[in-house]
Amino acid sequence: MIIETLSTGDEVIAGFITDTNVSWLCQRLLAVGVQVNRRQTVGDRFDDIVAVIDERSRAADVLIVNGGLGPTTDDNTTAAAAWVAGVKLEKNQMWADRIEAYAQSRGFVMDPSNLKQAMLPAGSELLNNPIGTACGFKMRINKALCYFTPGVPSEFKHMMDTIILPELQQILKTPRTVVRSFFTMGVSESNLGGILSKMQWPSNIVLGYRANFPTIEVKIIATDPDEETLEQAEEQLLSVIEPHLIAKGELNIPAQISKLTGVIPLQVLEDGTDGMVIALLAQEMHGLTGHFIQLPTEPDDLIARLKREKIRTLAISAETQEGFCIAYFNGRTGYLQRLKSRAVKEKDRKKIIAMAALDMTRRVLSGKSPFGAYENLIRTEQLTFRQ
Repeated sequence: MIIETLSTGDEVIAGFITDTNVSWLCQRLLAVGVQVNRRQTVGDRFDDIVAVIDERSRAADVLIVNGGLGPTTDDNTTAAAAWVAGVKLEKNQMWADRIEAYAQSRGFVMDPSNLKQAMLPAGSELLNNPIGTACGFKMRINKALCYFTPGVPSEFKHMMDTIILPELQQILKTPRTVVRSFFTMGVSESNLGGILSKMQWPSNIVLGYRANFPTIEVKIIATDPDEETLEQAEEQLLSVIEPHLIAKGELNIPAQISKLTGVIPLQVLEDGTDGMVIALLAQEMHGLTGHFIQLPTEPDDLIARLKREKIRTLAISAETQEGFCIAYFNGRTGYLQRLKSRAVKEKDRKKIIAMAALDMTRRVLSGKSPFGAYENLIRTEQLTFRQ
């Protein structure tokens, strides 16, 4: 069976944004034993989308199209699909009501242009999107079963995981595959693999590894598992990687920190990672305060500086011969560590220190030891201090 993907959007084809959706999708499909045969990208021009959908729907058995379902004039995917299929667009009243209710629940009047998202090709089947206003839809065009999905990553992933991937597994008659991801830092892939390969694992479970500096993703890939087997495998894996574990399921430490802090403010004082920590946290924390200031590089001096702060503060000092100082202070109790990276390139040293600063914050807020186990970092100072 031939499976292809088609991404739409001028911003994607011009390189203004990276198409993370299709990369995620291909990895997801591969994890359940399905290899994508072809990936294509097209801009927003109606005629171009028509041409590509027509061409690829004659070659593929399944075509997954991403993007172009929004309410603006450059969102042309739905109309192009209807054109190629030779059908009209029809108003889906249920989805029109859903969009209007969505607007009212947020206290604003729906713009009439949003109703464009309720106009679907005649004969297509609506795919629910509970977290956005762009529904998906599926229909057969030429040879292919075509799925049309929203471009917003969170909406796209939800639709794939809850509707499309389970359906494809039924169509392709592939076994149920469960993938659990765990992200580690401070330990090499070879060291992890060497330890884990000596352990006994059920015959229907394999481990996968993916290095993305400065982290290693370890995946449990289980075929038709029962819950007990899956839980035992996870427990066995965690017995090895727990000291190095920084995230489960998804690598988004800023989102974890945002959830843990709640409404309590956090400020970041940056002098060590070129603003990397502030930039990463700002994606998830709307109430974040960030300052680029010169900080003391000696532990005692940095502690004295932090004791002047009245709110939760994370501070990263500039690099010296002894490394970077990272400190977290909540107004009463604080923690400081000085870490030295073995990385040759300065940008790599700053990247791993930024991750260590985020991990330290996550650990403190989670009630764990602030000091993670980082085999690829040298810890020369480790202090707890109080106001």
